[in-house]
Order: sequence, then structure tokens, then C-alpha cells
Amino acid sequence: MSHKRRIQLALILFASWIVITSVLLFYLGNRHYGTFASELPWQTTSISLQDLAITAFEPVQLVHVFDEYCACNIRARAHINKLNKNQATSGIGQHFVAPATLQALGFVLPATPAVLVFIDGQLIYAGPYASGVMCAVDDSFIVPILKQDVILPSLWLNGDTTACRCAMP
Repeated sequence: MSHKRRIQLALILFASWIVITSVLLFYLGNRHYGTFASELPWQTTSISLQDLAITAFEPVQLVHVFDEYCACNIRARAHINKLNKNQATSGIGQHFVAPATLQALGFVLPATPAVLVFIDGQLIYAGPYASGVMCAVDDSFIVPILKQDVILPSLWLNGDTTACRCAMP
């Protein structure tokens, strides 16, 4: 085999490796990305902090819901850490609840990770933390609610947002 032929073969192998790796990374990176609740049902049974055995000392409570096997948890935890660093959650109660706990109470989320926002004991928001693949704080639904830049007149079950999510069985 000539030197020129070996170089051509090496370039073809390298280009093939780049294409295959890119496709694989794109697939793995985006397989959990989509509409939070698309066709999945929301259970609209009301739920309270008392149902969750949460004693509220602050007027605003965040209840984080994570399925332990969801690949999107890493992004949601990064979102929470950034919210905490930016002081967006100072003076706000934060709690972690398993999806099974909510299901046992009759409140079924279509996907996780999710956040429930309670203000003065009333659930006003349930859904993803943010829109977009990376769950960026800049695309956060939570910050405007916490800063009261957005006043929700009633419960917002946010299922139409595209985000990283793992559907619940």
C-alpha cells in the first residue's frame, strides 16, 4: 500500500470517526429533551405542604422532585446550585421529595426533574425548572415567580415547555 493511499485511508477513518461520534453524542445528549408533558397525563388532585409533611416557616417553599435514575438530574441540580449562588432562593424553604411520595398522595407528575412552588401554602407552579436543553438559569421559570415579576393567578401546570425530562411510568 502506497503512502498516499494510507493517508487517504487514515483521513476516511478519521472523518468516519468524527461523524459517528458526533451523531452518537447528539443522540445521547438530547434523548431526554422534549416537551415536558407532551401526551402524558397530569394529575390535578390538589396537594398541600401538610400532605408532604412540610412545616413552612417561610412564605415561599420549593419542592424539588427527582427520579433517582433520570439523566436530567445533573442539569437540574446545577440549576438549583446556580439559583442558590445567585441568592435567588434566600429566605425560601427547599425540600426534596421522591415522585413515589407524590403519587401516593394522588398527585402524579408526567416527568421529572420537576419543581413545585408553594406560596403561602398554595401550590402555584408545577413543572420543569427552565426551558431548553441545559436547564439554564437564564431560561428559568422559577426566578420570575420567586421575584414576583410574574404573578400567577392560579395553578400553572407547565407541561408545554421543552426541557430535559424523564417521563414517569
